[in-house]
Amino acid sequence: MKTIDSADNPLFRKWNRLKSPRQSKKEKRILVEGLRHVADLISRPLEPEFLILSNDSRGREAMAKLQADARQPLSGVSDDRIIWLAPRLFERLSAMKMPQGVMAVLTPPVLTLDAFIRSIIQKSEGSARILILEDVQDPGNVGTLIRTADALGFDGVLLTDSTATVYNPKTAAASMGSIFHIPVVELEEGTGSAAGKLKDLRFVIAAAALEGESLALSRPPAPRLAVLLGNEGNGLSEEALACADLTVTIPMRGGAESLNVASAGAIFMWEIVRGTPLN
Repeated sequence: MKTIDSADNPLFRKWNRLKSPRQSKKEKRILVEGLRHVADLISRPLEPEFLILSNDSRGREAMAKLQADARQPLSGVSDDRIIWLAPRLFERLSAMKMPQGVMAVLTPPVLTLDAFIRSIIQKSEGSARILILEDVQDPGNVGTLIRTADALGFDGVLLTDSTATVYNPKTAAASMGSIFHIPVVELEEGTGSAAGKLKDLRFVIAAAALEGESLALSRPPAPRLAVLLGNEGNGLSEEALACADLTVTIPMRGGAESLNVASAGAIFMWEIVRGTPLN
């Protein structure tokens, strides 16, 4: 175990830079904060690069709880990767109003589209449901949608390059750990190109829009379905709408003109899986 007391320490300076989504994405690392989230990732086959604890009662309590967790002992985290950080430095690093004294640095399991497609091809049952987010810029919305897709048994989430990245700490926090549960792809190509590859695998692309078929009347019947959601203010691009096999709208009886994209996505995904077993 190591102790860090100085803000000039190279490791602390490196971790502090990870609070920038751009830098975090460049380095392919994120900060995960909070006892529940850190315990969750340790229980999975994801070894943190560093486990950071506040060098005070909060950190000691967090360590005791992690060590007592029956799901996975801390023996998988070597001593040289456990860092006790001066409380004032931990608070500078923390994004929480009331820091819990523990965080971890790790590389999230982000896939390439080709790797994700290979995993879909290998599925023996042939059916699949995925979510595509185009230009959804609020990291809270992106994290919430990833969490919802995970909860409803979707097979993956694809993010366009203009969508808030999973390397944004707010995205990771809003996902409540789901970025470690469900495959996530950060696309390096346009929506049309990605949709074309999915159509080659017999995916039907269903776009959520203000105008289209009513979701209340029928659900897209395809065994392989990609749900496409767009920007909070402007919706989907012309390119995305052009590659969609159908557009679907959520009927609204009240005075609201539209729904928050995270709310709309939750309704859309629930209607698609409704009536099918959720394991």
